Amino acid sequence: MELTIPNFDIALTANSGQCFRFQKIDEIHYSIIARQTHLMIQTLDNDRFLLDCDEKSYQEIWHDYFDMDRDYLSIMKAAPPDDAFLQEALRHTKGLRILQQEPWECLISFIISQRKNIPAIKGCVEALSRRFGEPIGDDLFAFPTPEAIAASSIEELNTCSLGYRSNYILKTARMVASRQADLDDFGRLSDPELKEALLRFPGVGIKVADCVMLFAYARTKAFPRDVWINRVIDKHYDGQSPAEYLGPHAGILQQCMFCYIRSSQYKNTY
Repeated sequence: MELTIPNFDIALTANSGQCFRFQKIDEIHYSIIARQTHLMIQTLDNDRFLLDCDEKSYQEIWHDYFDMDRDYLSIMKAAPPDDAFLQEALRHTKGLRILQQEPWECLISFIISQRKNIPAIKGCVEALSRRFGEPIGDDLFAFPTPEAIAASSIEELNTCSLGYRSNYILKTARMVASRQADLDDFGRLSDPELKEALLRFPGVGIKVADCVMLFAYARTKAFPRDVWINRVIDKHYDGQSPAEYLGPHAGILQQCMFCYIRSSQYKNTY
């Protein structure tokens, strides 16, 4: 189906570090595996995109995944006008969207993300999917279920280059598979309650919890802090997090800062 998505930079979103199975195939084609499904997107012109799915699949899966009901342009316009650094970041990150990922995959992906760069994270997520996930197409595999990982061993998980994270992932999978922790029910919690619940998983600290809150539960006040954002805070905000004064969409604005400082024109200054 053909779709018009105003203010959507697919390359920027794919490379923004929030999702690890959104891949560039060539200059106009992108591949996404999410929610046990594969999607190919072709960029056209005039904000148009060609998706290889039907209307029913789009409405059931991809409409929410691409956060289509959120007015990103209004969020950017409402950003504090006197914050010079933020305004510069917003000018360079037009079209960034926050993908609404499946909580289980997002949780495991960000447990993996600790002390790894993005290519390494992608490699681990792909290895985990190939080893434990169900095939969904020609050499394509869904992200494995909690039950599939819970039934594995540390030795099997170690074949996916997870290192010390294997233990965290196995224990987390067993908590979810046994319903000791229900990730669907987490969606009903308040922000503080949700963070507290996520922090109970092995290997989940504040940064990983904030990432899962933002990228899986659409809690847009969540403000993940990694080494890049900490540098921004030190350099532009006198060491004080701007999360509170940025308001209810602080997490979206944070992601714009993150993408901007990692861009080629800026990151050499950090």
